[in-house]
Amino acid sequence: MTASTWSDLRLRFISASLLIFVFLVAVWSGVYGILLLTFAGAIAMHWELARMFDLSGRRLFFVCSIAVLGWLPLIVQSKILPSSVFLVTIGGSIPIIIGATLIKKMRSIYLIYGVIMTLGLVSFWSIALNFGTFGIIVLAVLVVLSDVGGYIIGRAVGGRKFWPAISPKKTWSGIIAGWILAALFGYILIQSLGTILLIPICIAVVIGAQLGDIAESWVKRMTSVKDSSNLIPGHGGVLDRFDGFIGGALVLAITAPLFLN
Repeated sequence: MTASTWSDLRLRFISASLLIFVFLVAVWSGVYGILLLTFAGAIAMHWELARMFDLSGRRLFFVCSIAVLGWLPLIVQSKILPSSVFLVTIGGSIPIIIGATLIKKMRSIYLIYGVIMTLGLVSFWSIALNFGTFGIIVLAVLVVLSDVGGYIIGRAVGGRKFWPAISPKKTWSGIIAGWILAALFGYILIQSLGTILLIPICIAVVIGAQLGDIAESWVKRMTSVKDSSNLIPGHGGVLDRFDGFIGGALVLAITAPLFLN
């Protein structure tokens, strides 16, 4: 391990501190604040994804404009109903469908990841409305633990690579460390929520977050892009930073009713 291993740590820490501050403000504002932040994140993700597939100019502006209109139901719906889930899902899917008609390469990859991204955002919205700020905080803590395991412990311990063809920096030590940290967090939650299911659920959410990270790495590898953008110094783009939330939210939205009701 050399000094270059941690060369980006200071910049990452500053950016992460600002992100945490914005997140805490959103949490303090309540569910509506979280949904506004989710809405802004969704638009940024569509912008980054379209750019990764070489959309620019008027076509990029058109996709982002449709994304703004498509995700508006996310912030105006106040209850989880079959009709509202359908409306939000369809609204989030429209910019992906339109984007797929405009890009000139790898439409199937764009569509596959676009579906994953849409389902992750809908899941995040569902968690916010069903379980409030507590559910979002649980998700955020688990994603952070996944990142801590992968970045700090994975780099410090090193060892065998997890999937070098897709994500060359990930190691088995970092992956397993994320699982262990998730199990410890689940044990802490048991003290107040009282179900042993919390430990496997927390581990499953971290696995989902790790798979979300790998899925975005796959897209970057296919499109020959290093970062989804440079919106977040030291981290890359919004997709680079919040890809774990996409996978983690999908898992938590499915499993949360087992222990948050």
